Amino acid sequence: MTQTLRDTGSLPFPLLYSTLAINGAKGGATKYGCLQFLNYARWTAQEQSVGFYEAIKIIGRRNCRTAEGRFNPLGIVAVWRPTATLLNESMHWGMKVPLALGLYENLRGQLGTHTGLFVAVAVSTAAEVAITGPTERLGVHMSLNKITSYKQSYVLTRRHRPNFQMALWNGGCGLWVRNFTWNFAFFEWKRVMHNALDRPGYAPEWMEPHFSWLRTFQPKDSANILTFEAACLATYLTFLNMAGDNVKTKMSHNPEAYPTVKFTVASIYQQHGIIGFARGSLFKGIYLVAGATVAIGLQERLTAMMSKFTSGQ
Repeated sequence: MTQTLRDTGSLPFPLLYSTLAINGAKGGATKYGCLQFLNYARWTAQEQSVGFYEAIKIIGRRNCRTAEGRFNPLGIVAVWRPTATLLNESMHWGMKVPLALGLYENLRGQLGTHTGLFVAVAVSTAAEVAITGPTERLGVHMSLNKITSYKQSYVLTRRHRPNFQMALWNGGCGLWVRNFTWNFAFFEWKRVMHNALDRPGYAPEWMEPHFSWLRTFQPKDSANILTFEAACLATYLTFLNMAGDNVKTKMSHNPEAYPTVKFTVASIYQQHGIIGFARGSLFKGIYLVAGATVAIGLQERLTAMMSKFTSGQ
């Protein structure tokens, strides 16, 4: 029996929105449990505008030394706090695919493939920020400042923001730039690469051996490999992804020193130049690539299994 191929404009995910959301949340929670250290290390590098080794030393001083100066290896557990970050990751990855996919399927007929995806991702990313912006801010602010109270975190931020919304969604503009840039690039690469996998001769000739090799795997395994590759391309080819994340982290960590997006951008550039916008890239790159592979890989695999049960296959 010949398998019916998706049209070339489709995103390579089953149209099972609630199932994708549930499985995405599971993937996000797994990502948090496995990779939160890299997330914290990225925040540290961005907060201090330092490189890899200096960030590691700062993490060690902050978390693995007692007030008396004794070595405390169990202090590293603190990087998994606050638990708002777990909620953030679960909601973020639960929303990312199903919301963008649903909007895209409704828009691509009128707007076309690329414009439809652009608009769908712009809107879905705005919804991501609306839902996860407060938990993202709390995670950064409380982790880096060693704050244990959610109320205290809000009160400290509110002192330097003109209203409730600006305090709760502090750093939201940078978060939107980060998420939108990565989401759009990831979905575009994921679609193109799945089309090349499904259609021999679709890819450039020099890439065809790679896709021929992928065709020797089970579909679920080749899909995971393509998720990893699309995440690599989306992460390392989008400067605004890194820049937006740096702006977001600085504003969330220190609302007094970084009151607006414009001021934060100017401050980073004046003090550190263009390289300042790329601080934390090594940690963030590993975290995003590995995290997307884990979160979306679980989402794809579990949803594919559940779709077989519901279809009776």
